[in-house]
Order: sequence, then structure tokens, then C-alpha cells
Amino acid sequence: MTMQNDPPAADQALNWVAIGRGLLVALAVAIVLSLLSTLLLHFTNVSERFLPWIAAFILFISVFFGGGLAAARGGGKGLFHGLLVGLGFFILMWVLGTLLFPGPSTVIGLIEKFVLTVAAGALGGILGVSLAD
Repeated sequence: MTMQNDPPAADQALNWVAIGRGLLVALAVAIVLSLLSTLLLHFTNVSERFLPWIAAFILFISVFFGGGLAAARGGGKGLFHGLLVGLGFFILMWVLGTLLFPGPSTVIGLIEKFVLTVAAGALGGILGVSLAD
């Protein structure tokens, strides 16, 4: 299966359309995996003490796939496409979390999520541009 690359504009080094699509894919994967984890926790004996690990897994996998798609569609600069998907996902998650669940948040928790999303996006971007060739 070959992916059609979205052509970047002549004056842009990055393909912002591909980054937007990667961000949408990351959101869709996160929603689907969240629903599956809800079913897993409800219908099995999996303890809720594993919930932080499940959430981190969902966060990593969703941004990894989004970054990979952005890099593959962008046609190059996979690291930057993936990093921007990770950064965009983190900002969106932070804003939505602040609006929907007001209250104090820990700096350590924010740093952990930032590192996780940026690392997942970067790895996905590197792999995505490698597989697109």
C-alpha cells in the first residue's frame, strides 16, 4: 500500500496539512483505545491500579501513530512532523484537561506527559518517514 504524500507549499519547510491529519489520527486512536480500555476494566478483573499505565500506553500509542502518519504524508522531515504532532497533542490535552477538570495539576505530571507525547511523536515520525520511502 503506497501513501500519497501531501505536497508542501513552496515557502514552507513543513507540511502543516499532514501535521493536522496526524493530530486528528492521534485523537481518534486515543478515543478508540480509551473506549477499549473502559471495556477491559469493566468486563475483566483488571485492577484500577493499572490505570496510570494504561493511560500512558494510550497516550504513547496514539501520538506514535499520529506522528508516523504525519511524517509519511509530509514526505520528509519526519522528526519535526512527529514532534509537532506530539506537541500539538500535549497542548490540546492540557487545554481540554484544564477546561474540563479545573483544579491544581502537578508540574511533574505535566512534564511526564510532555516528555511522553514528544518522544512518541518523534519516534513515530522517524519510523513514519522511513516506511514512506
